[in-house]
Amino acid sequence: MGIEIRLASLDDIKGIVDAHCSSVSKWFKRVGGKEVEAKYEDLTVIERFSLGGPWMSAETCAIHINNLLLNGQYPLIALLNGKIVGELEFYVGEEKGILGNCGFIDVLEVHKSFRRRGVGKALVNKAKEIAKEHECDTVAVWPDKEAIEFYRRCGLSEPAYSITHAEIDLNRVKTKVRERYTINKFPESHEPLKEMNFLTPRILTSFAAWLKSRLETVVERDRLLSVRGCVKELQSCYVIETLWNDKEAAKLYLWVHKFREVSSVLNVVFGMAKEVGIAKLQLLMNEDIYRDLIMKYPHKVLHHEVILMKELK
Repeated sequence: MGIEIRLASLDDIKGIVDAHCSSVSKWFKRVGGKEVEAKYEDLTVIERFSLGGPWMSAETCAIHINNLLLNGQYPLIALLNGKIVGELEFYVGEEKGILGNCGFIDVLEVHKSFRRRGVGKALVNKAKEIAKEHECDTVAVWPDKEAIEFYRRCGLSEPAYSITHAEIDLNRVKTKVRERYTINKFPESHEPLKEMNFLTPRILTSFAAWLKSRLETVVERDRLLSVRGCVKELQSCYVIETLWNDKEAAKLYLWVHKFREVSSVLNVVFGMAKEVGIAKLQLLMNEDIYRDLIMKYPHKVLHHEVILMKELK
């Protein structure tokens, strides 16, 4: 019997969780400030989440998959002899720039016991079919470094963006007052953003970043802080979102209409971040933007990433 690929439902949550958890050989929890080996059953929902995200427990995975389905996106599962052996999450949306109307592979996980059997390739091929049905210009992915060759074999071989992951030291950045700027509400729809230049985190598409920033969190709200809005005079939109369990560090989502306004936008955003106690702000920008605009700020480089794509038209 061959590999079957279909859209996931809430009845598939246990199998999805099993596939994602299959790579974990040992589970740990923090006791008295130290990591102690523990049984999966003894971990809280939040402890499981902290070890790999919403896919680590049925409670959080159900919320996550339901969010994708309610927003018309594509959590796909692979079945072999009726068993769920893999999952792929696929976003379809339009943006300005080289990717255009893009199908974006955000997550791909194959059960540890069923790798090297064509499961991942079957999931990617189904994603490409969906992209063609939506008349997408491209299919893209932000691959783990060890998965780059796999995606190239699947046809996603063209580099779309080379990305520098930088962390700004806001304690060493001087920002000006922002009273002259009007802060409007962050868009309820992606429509106004698709005509803007999406700058960071460039490891996502504009649509995927917008949707992810709006999805209801599956953890306690007091663990994450999110500040969002649009700077009317600079025609830009932003989201500042703290990292897991660390309110002094955050990542920046940023859209701008005009590149010449980026420095002014960053001044406003850096000031907002400092006002809420953020000391470190992470940006993932294409290398040319990093060289032209970010290198002048006190920072350190954390990683270098790449977005791969395949043109469909």
